[in-house]
Amino acid sequence: MRTWLEVDLGLVKKNIETVKSTLPESCSIIAVVKANAYGHGDAKMALALMRLGIKHFAVACIDEAAQLRNAGLQGEIIVLGYTDPADVMRAVEMNVTLACVSRSHFKELFAAAQEAEKPLKIHIAVNTGMNRIGFDCRTPEQLARISKSYAAAQTIADHGGKVIDICGIFSHFSSSDDTSEGAEPYTMLQLERFNMVLDYLAEKGIEPGLRHISNSGAIGKYPQARFDAVRCGALLYGYNTAMDAKLPVEPVMEWKTRVTCVRTIDKGDAVSYSRHFIADKPTVIATLGIGYADGLSRALSNKGFVLINGFKVPIVGNICMDQMMVDVTEIQALADAHSIPFGVARGTEAVIIGRSGRLVQTADDIAEACGSCMHEVLSTIGLRVERYYK
Repeated sequence: MRTWLEVDLGLVKKNIETVKSTLPESCSIIAVVKANAYGHGDAKMALALMRLGIKHFAVACIDEAAQLRNAGLQGEIIVLGYTDPADVMRAVEMNVTLACVSRSHFKELFAAAQEAEKPLKIHIAVNTGMNRIGFDCRTPEQLARISKSYAAAQTIADHGGKVIDICGIFSHFSSSDDTSEGAEPYTMLQLERFNMVLDYLAEKGIEPGLRHISNSGAIGKYPQARFDAVRCGALLYGYNTAMDAKLPVEPVMEWKTRVTCVRTIDKGDAVSYSRHFIADKPTVIATLGIGYADGLSRALSNKGFVLINGFKVPIVGNICMDQMMVDVTEIQALADAHSIPFGVARGTEAVIIGRSGRLVQTADDIAEACGSCMHEVLSTIGLRVERYYK
């Protein structure tokens, strides 16, 4: 086995209970399982969450929704991104809820849904400041487009021919986990705009359906933004994104590989492609069975670390597609000097994310080393990395 993940479903349960403890009973959790459940394995993770009582799930596209339905997932599956109207029939057949991202998109979805035997379920996406998708909402004209969509769906329903069921409305914070100057005022502005939409609909006598705007960064930080549901992604997998409002969650996954080869190279010898590491003394090099095709960023070349036998060992040379090298000179020297059996040999376990002895390396640590974010580190772990669940 080259490289694998170990996912602790007991910790998933604990994290869910931690998040629930911060929420009122009236507020549901929408488990975000897009991008292969942030690399943890979408079907296994979603089914485990379903057994834990989660009834709402969020994905990025209809193909992800289809994979979960085919795996036997029940409950509401919400596609958070844009869906082509050509996929409306698939959505209806699978009982999948789509995001409606604009008035023109509503009209296209409505037209495509007229041939369906059951109504198409949608949530209205509102652009409160992320400026990615959603109905704009700053002017009376823009607010009217939102209410007209609700009215159009209801008018047809009143005549016995319901085509679209608007069962929710949502927006997305851009900076709820940010501590930089201006982030909190901007989050409050987004919340104000979302409330303005909800107030406008209430004045028109319109029931908006399930209301949700909070992501993991906002759950512990902005209780006034919880509404009917919160979208829980990073917290579910054990990562806080709002460092100034941490919840006691734990990473549920460890990523490991094994040593495949150990050799001592001479001073002046180079390691890996392009000779970006040249030994300045005799150096013990261990090769690991993992590379960037498995999702380990090549940006970690010559500056990242892995954990072996309770030691932090540096990555040396460029990370290859399927392999990488680390400097284990320190471990071998200590083992030889003290006749201690923790030397490195073929088959020795190496930890990319997780614990080794007293040391822990997280996806946040890797993200910091390669100038990325925890979400990218986790979600890009490759499909050929075996996943094991306990």
